[in-house]
Amino acid sequence: MENNIIILEDENGVEIEFEAIDVYEFEGKTFFALVEVLPEEEESDEVLIMMVEGDINSEDAELVMVEDEDLLKRAFDEFVRRDEEAAN
Repeated sequence: MENNIIILEDENGVEIEFEAIDVYEFEGKTFFALVEVLPEEEESDEVLIMMVEGDINSEDAELVMVEDEDLLKRAFDEFVRRDEEAAN
């Protein structure tokens, strides 16, 4: 992860650059909060929450979508709480 940039591939094989704006532990798992890297004149407030599967310190670790809707909501709420705390 160079300069907090992560390249993910969508379902069509298109590579998309994301910036990791937060990495945090929650409920025993590691989550990444990502925003898509857009041209300077464009802005997005959409945050993608992904979870690390496997040991984050190994090469086998990978970012996966959070399939459990309840877990995704709790992980997003934790990101918002952390973001608000950092803003104060």
